[in-house]
Amino acid sequence: MPVDAGMVDAILGTFRNMARELKDKNNESEAAKQCFAVLAKMESLAQQMEDVASFSTKLSVDGLFTDFSNFYGQALASAAQSVSAESSSDQLMQNTLKAYEDALATLKAEPAHAHIVPVVQKVVDLGKSGLSYPMFLKTCEEQGVFLGMDSPHAGPTIDYDIYCYELMHLPVQVRMYKQMKTAYTQLCDRSAFGYPDPVEWEITRQKIEWQFAPDIARYSAIEDRWDRILDMINDWIDSFCKFAPFDSRWVSPGGGNSAAQTRKNIERTQECEPGRLLIREDIFKRYFNMTFVDIFEHESFITKREARLLWYSDQRIEFLKKVHAVMQPGKRPDDTLITEAEKMHEEGSTRRANMKTAEEMKPVPFPEFLTQSLKS
Repeated sequence: MPVDAGMVDAILGTFRNMARELKDKNNESEAAKQCFAVLAKMESLAQQMEDVASFSTKLSVDGLFTDFSNFYGQALASAAQSVSAESSSDQLMQNTLKAYEDALATLKAEPAHAHIVPVVQKVVDLGKSGLSYPMFLKTCEEQGVFLGMDSPHAGPTIDYDIYCYELMHLPVQVRMYKQMKTAYTQLCDRSAFGYPDPVEWEITRQKIEWQFAPDIARYSAIEDRWDRILDMINDWIDSFCKFAPFDSRWVSPGGGNSAAQTRKNIERTQECEPGRLLIREDIFKRYFNMTFVDIFEHESFITKREARLLWYSDQRIEFLKKVHAVMQPGKRPDDTLITEAEKMHEEGSTRRANMKTAEEMKPVPFPEFLTQSLKS
């Protein structure tokens, strides 16, 4: 799955506009061709990668931002008439400054680029200070401006990841990105120019991802399995209720023998589900050292319940605990439990009434988030 198209547009929009300008002016210089090649590589990486932070870091680590800017300046310079070496240097300075001014204007017009504006503004200010082109390049290097251009500027994107995972109530991912933010801040503080070395940051980021990968996988696996266990218990007790022959879980679609098949489906659940549950609980115990009782103390269950993402109501969960105690192969629930299940079905109290909606979990777009962050 490629990087989100909106985020790619935000990152590559300026470079696409600059490349389009070269094409519109029929610039066929070698430098222009190099510009197009660098942009093509950026576009290709956007299709190959999935995570926007990794994509942005990859562009910085490979020096693609700087390469494009240098080739762009050379392409504009090559379009000028042949002049003396001194005037060529002056022309190159003018063309480079014009390129950065155009880029700055584009960045300022797009909220998603607000966190990149200061370093580009510094380049423009140095370009307008009257320095010769060689001195301009030297000063940018000495003041860490080029490092700033190459830096992934990952701080805001990490903050956005934290915000999104908090909305999705995925605590392990939240902890991972908070650790990334701490590491990123430490690298910035350690840098003389306030920008982390792109390679060092990429190594640090990947190390943290690898560190958390087992915890993320375990958390998800535990959640998937207790969710299925609860469904099995719920299906078993419901299969004894008077509404079972009309429930979509068992109703056989059409045909002359549909009623008989429906009955078989119900009987299969009644007879087989207790044995299947025993096997699942045994695997659950061997893989995660957890019993049925442990489910309700696990972070994944507590998080889903408190976040209103658990499908079953609290009343139903307590009821399923009672059903679990008698759910054994060859046995059936007593009439009291069946009656209670039928009553909950009639009242509609099986499902959590206040479940969180998709709209409540929808994050604001990154540009809006970035604007709010910079104001605070």
